[in-house]
Amino acid sequence: MNLKSKVKNGLKWTFIDQILSQIVFLVFSIFLARILTPAMFGIVGMITIFSNFAILFIDLGFSAALIQKKEVSPEQYSSVFWLNLGIGFFMYALFYISAPMISQFYNQPELIVYIRVICLSFIITSFSSVQANLLIKELQFKKKVIINWIAMLIGYVVAFVLAYKGYGVWALVMMTLTTAMLNSILYWIVSKWTPLFVFEWKTIKELSQYGFNFLGDSSVNYWSRNFDNFIIAKVLGSNDLGIYTRAYSLMLLPLRNVTTIVTKVMFPAFSQKQDDLQLLKKYYLNIIQYIALITFPLMIGLSLVSKEFVLLFFGNQWSAMIPILSILSGLGALQSIISLNGLIYNSLGKVNIAFRVSILTNIVLIVAFVIGVNYGLIGVAYSYLIASALLLIPMYKIAIKQLSISLLEVFDVLRGIMFATLIMAIVLSVINNYTELSLIAGLILKILISAAVYLLLVVFFEKELFFSIKKKLNFKY
Repeated sequence: MNLKSKVKNGLKWTFIDQILSQIVFLVFSIFLARILTPAMFGIVGMITIFSNFAILFIDLGFSAALIQKKEVSPEQYSSVFWLNLGIGFFMYALFYISAPMISQFYNQPELIVYIRVICLSFIITSFSSVQANLLIKELQFKKKVIINWIAMLIGYVVAFVLAYKGYGVWALVMMTLTTAMLNSILYWIVSKWTPLFVFEWKTIKELSQYGFNFLGDSSVNYWSRNFDNFIIAKVLGSNDLGIYTRAYSLMLLPLRNVTTIVTKVMFPAFSQKQDDLQLLKKYYLNIIQYIALITFPLMIGLSLVSKEFVLLFFGNQWSAMIPILSILSGLGALQSIISLNGLIYNSLGKVNIAFRVSILTNIVLIVAFVIGVNYGLIGVAYSYLIASALLLIPMYKIAIKQLSISLLEVFDVLRGIMFATLIMAIVLSVINNYTELSLIAGLILKILISAAVYLLLVVFFEKELFFSIKKKLNFKY
């Protein structure tokens, strides 16, 4: 297969993966939320704030360097593998020793045993990091998708059975370990690559410039995305953290289903064509148009039906999530485009610029969260939205400049979709203010009317895009 065919095949399989994965995630999240309390989700959230950050350090960004690098030797793959494994064991030992301090920090004594068990995932993940990234580099997304499905489904089943039997937080802990273990085993089975007993420091040094910058950017981005969880856990407690993280996860559903698909597939593809900026510019503008076409109405729509959605599916014990979900969903519309900034920087090898931009972004967001937490969960959500809106233009302008794209060109591509989404939002707001319906009837009515209004407006404002999609999908007249 040539690169174009591999990209199309990768997009297809990654799209299928994301859609099915998020459907499964949503279904099991609803079931688990009906059985477990927000505080239980919050306890696991307290651990993952630190553990997910530690996972970034397992390969020090070298796996991304292997994907971005055009030619990679067997010695380079093997050196990164052994480095990953060593860091995995080191990080587990560090967290095992630090568990009492983390527990004391949160004033949650029961965290010690949970930390020492859930962080075994560091070692498990380090065994298969190179194999997983090799599948990405070779654009073999079908294999990766099937592995993810098997591990995810079994992990969720384990969680549901344990939650139903009354194991509480352990259901979520064992879900994490089961999924990580199955992923690692299946990557070894499927991958044709096995490590050599070779470790070369010169290889590590060669990859370190890209890897360390990638790690720095990822680390700063991680805390800009998770400092809200950190400060909520410390100041407001596990119950509020559970509510916030559930709302944030729901907000991310459309982003994971669309933006993540594109990023996963286009990173290796863009990396292979990194010298042809005109081609990348053309594809990037097409990509953001297709992403906005889906995510803008989904995010704004979710914001305006948050009450019906939460009460109908999660129940009254999660009612505090309604305003948080509504605010964060508006933020999600912005993030669906901004989250592609990393694709530009990483594929062009300009992670040093991304790192500096991330530092500034992180400082602004941390200040916003520190102010916002004084006003509770709603204050944190609004501070996130306001800070992101202020950062939007300067941060986005720096990223698209790398592809010689102007803000005016981006606006020209997204103009029709933005107008269609705005009018749809106005119609939904009118329905919210002037109708009194049951939860089910209200949700169905709002979805049907908003979808019809949006589609009609897209056809009106974006005829060329609409007919292009019809042609690609082979719709019959």
